[in-house]
Amino acid sequence: MPVVAFSGPSGSGKTTLLVRLVRVLGASGIRVAAIKHSGHPHGFDVPGKDSDLLLRAGALAVAVQGPAQLAVFGPPRMGGARALARLLPPVDLVLVEGWRSERLPRIEVHRRSVDRTFLCAGDRGFIAVVSDEPPPRKLPVFAPGEVDRLAGFLRAHFRLRLRSAVPRRPSSM
Repeated sequence: MPVVAFSGPSGSGKTTLLVRLVRVLGASGIRVAAIKHSGHPHGFDVPGKDSDLLLRAGALAVAVQGPAQLAVFGPPRMGGARALARLLPPVDLVLVEGWRSERLPRIEVHRRSVDRTFLCAGDRGFIAVVSDEPPPRKLPVFAPGEVDRLAGFLRAHFRLRLRSAVPRRPSSM
């Protein structure tokens, strides 16, 4: 399954863009999954819950499945974003936020007010840029609000076929 990463500094709008992109792609029938990488430690599990107790007792990993969601708690998955993507249900496209050091097709999310430096200037792995100013080299460029155009670019780049719309879980956003 195709995997594309979105990179940019904190505050550049990566997550906002991905949320909008997931909605647009999903509405066109593209099955999408998302993976987020963070360089910061997180307490994903709640202290005192069964999964936390099992991990502290020595389990290498614990999976919890409820009626609507599955969660896996354990050490970071070796092999990066592609290995993690293989654990997901079958989808047409995986959108990854982060994993800057991993070799993946990549889209830069740039905002002049956040950082004047373009990542794509020194990295040939970028296939497009979402920015409020022109990038330093020739790449497809999308304004932050051009989510439909970006979705079309991704569909063409990865040769994704449109299907009838996929039922989505209700959103609280």
